[in-house]
Amino acid sequence: MPIRSSALVAGLLAVVGASGSSSATPSGADTESATSADFEWVEVTYGAGTRVDVAVFKPEGYSDSGSHPLILALPWGGGTPELTLGMVDAYWNREASRRGYVVIAPSILGSSLATEAPEFLHALFSWLDEHVSYDPERVVVVGASNGGRGVFHVLAADPERFAAAIGMPGSYSGPSETLEPFAGKPVWLMVGEMDRGWQASTEATRATLEAAGITPRVDLIRGQGHVLRLDDRILMDWLDEVLTGS
Repeated sequence: MPIRSSALVAGLLAVVGASGSSSATPSGADTESATSADFEWVEVTYGAGTRVDVAVFKPEGYSDSGSHPLILALPWGGGTPELTLGMVDAYWNREASRRGYVVIAPSILGSSLATEAPEFLHALFSWLDEHVSYDPERVVVVGASNGGRGVFHVLAADPERFAAAIGMPGSYSGPSETLEPFAGKPVWLMVGEMDRGWQASTEATRATLEAAGITPRVDLIRGQGHVLRLDDRILMDWLDEVLTGS
């Protein structure tokens, strides 16, 4: 099945213009707005003493007595703090807050989660359970590029923890059996029209997911390259919809 190229998706998502760049962060990305947002850095330690900085964004109207949906956002590239804030600012820093979502963004290399995901997730959610009010039935994982690889390492390590996933783009080359507990849950994969290598990996990932009983939504974003320019309202509309029945 070819990747879907939707005029509606292209019109709504490609709102900032085409980009053929393969750099880790969008050109002109304004990390200052993420820096000035209501967030804090915390340090989580896992494994044999590996420490990772995690940016915690609490939404408008956050309440410790509330139960907020939670987005685990995995950054592109090398997962440095700057790239982490850039990724959040690009997609998850405005509309997610207005809709009451907590956003958790670790400065972590997505591909490292191929081996480190179980210990990292245990440490991260142990900290969250003590310090953040969130709904464990409405936890989603999202990631871009290297973070999109991390999305599926996370799902393979703890598939029952998450209610939905987005890879923008995302890739997984592991065994389909590890994702079978995620069967029936929503996944959205997207890839740029000019991002040829990631188109192939997106198709391979689709096949793996389908073998695991997962039917992903897969969209080809017209006129765009590796770093996608997306309207965060459309991303959040999808999450709101798929989490309604969670």
